[in-house]
Amino acid sequence: MDITNYFVGLLTGVSVTTFFIGKEWYKYYTKYTIQQKQLDRVLKLNDKIKKIKNLSSTGTSNLNVG
Repeated sequence: MDITNYFVGLLTGVSVTTFFIGKEWYKYYTKYTIQQKQLDRVLKLNDKIKKIKNLSSTGTSNLNVG
């Protein structure tokens, strides 16, 4: 009977520990994924702004020279 109680307690402890570790890993994963998506959006927007600045600067310099 003692060995059965030991295994039940061990299984319960492992299950609870696995639950909390998985919960923390999922929280970290979702936070990292959201941050990565935000970073990708900002980088894409930054590239668009650079392209617009380059186009406007080259367009105005051509107009001024001519």
